[in-house]
Amino acid sequence: MTQAALNLNVYLERSQRNGSRFVLDLALTFPPGPTIIFGPSGAGKSTLLDCIAGLLKPQRGKITVENEALLDTGSGVDVRPARRHIGYVSQSLALFPHMTVQDNVTYGLANVPFEQRNRRAGDTLSAFHIEALRERKPDELSGGEQQRVALARSLVTQPRILLLDEPMSGLDADLKTSITQDLLAWNHEHKIPILYVTHNKDEAAALGGRMIFLKNGRVTEKA
Repeated sequence: MTQAALNLNVYLERSQRNGSRFVLDLALTFPPGPTIIFGPSGAGKSTLLDCIAGLLKPQRGKITVENEALLDTGSGVDVRPARRHIGYVSQSLALFPHMTVQDNVTYGLANVPFEQRNRRAGDTLSAFHIEALRERKPDELSGGEQQRVALARSLVTQPRILLLDEPMSGLDADLKTSITQDLLAWNHEHKIPILYVTHNKDEAAALGGRMIFLKNGRVTEKA
């Protein structure tokens, strides 16, 4: 797979519940591999991910990947979220409770031929060590197993970017380390930008890669 960076230059202003205005004003490049997004609550971390995913639209800006514009307010481009080919996993995981692991993971492959769909699902389940859980439903899984299923469901679609918004909140350190190792092994082969929001310094250290510190919608430090 061709390595491609994510480039963005966005300005978003919105009202907050307390009546004040929040401004996100960023110009950043995210190369393939993990980038950790740090910052206090209200810094704009989740807002940044939502802009990239297409869930929020900045007043002005441009977001590109592989020389393709996902957003360009100057020329009227605003690709719908479903067509941006972006994986997004948040704290809620949002697994379908009535579906098996297999069906959760293949949900986004409805338009893929049957044999290819099963092959891709099998490879991704194997990468996250959950092949044996195919027929179980989410309420039959541990927290760590649910996390692996959520990651597998996002990655089986072969996204160009992966957005992770504190996805391992509540898991113990050993589980976080194990899942992180599997994620890094997967990305060693696929080489896509991974943006990982966390407040946990141990998670950040385990992932390695670049770090970006946000405060009040702006970058205060890079490492």
